[in-house]
Amino acid sequence: MLENLTPLNLAAILSIGASAGFLNVLAGGGSFLTLPLLIFLGLPPNLANGTNRLAILMQNTFAVGHFIKKGVNPGRFALKAAVYAVPGGVIGAWLATLVSNAQFRVSLAMVMIIMSLFTLFSKNKEGLDPLDPEAYTGNWWGPGIAYFLVGVYGGYIQAGVGFLVLTVLLWQNINLVHGNAVKLTIITFFTAFALIIFAWNGQVNWGMGLTLGVGNMLGAWLGTHLAIKKGHKFIKQVVTIAVIGFAIKLLLDN
Repeated sequence: MLENLTPLNLAAILSIGASAGFLNVLAGGGSFLTLPLLIFLGLPPNLANGTNRLAILMQNTFAVGHFIKKGVNPGRFALKAAVYAVPGGVIGAWLATLVSNAQFRVSLAMVMIIMSLFTLFSKNKEGLDPLDPEAYTGNWWGPGIAYFLVGVYGGYIQAGVGFLVLTVLLWQNINLVHGNAVKLTIITFFTAFALIIFAWNGQVNWGMGLTLGVGNMLGAWLGTHLAIKKGHKFIKQVVTIAVIGFAIKLLLDN
């Protein structure tokens, strides 16, 4: 399990994992970095997809705990959103275990491009002050369906799912400081179920996943500090830059 963890590979996993953790907390898209790394280090795409879930689970559990410690509690809003997202995540992870590596490569490229562009052109409710999650009193039917579909995507691929959760949160006009805590909580829930499915099908390299998770946690620590310190507008700027950058990269690669 640890045969590919040479000192150079270990340094690459920890540094890129830290970069991914930072991006995942503030915006999303960190798996655009970690999935190619794991594949480059010799893991088949399906195994890389499952292994990445372990690192995401470690990162998010750590980050949510840190947000709560700093007084940013995702609360009941996150649990309600997770109720919609988790069934989608289970379906998505199950589908990912059925496709071939070639099919996964094609779907990964196509879905990443579509979802990144969708996120780029989405808008929140202009002119309204963003809400704390517990102040939300709007309808849940539309957002609930959206969270379910986001769960399907996250269970299947994971990469870029943070952008999609933030898109729904902006639709609901949620403040992105609290929104990031909500985002990470939702993803933690469906990632836990997805990881069980991948592990059951033998698609997790535990050595690489744990190592990557340590790197992700380091980046998540810095990301939570900046999110709380800089606030909603800063986070939205980071999200915009990240989406544009990843969309351009995907278009050039494909």
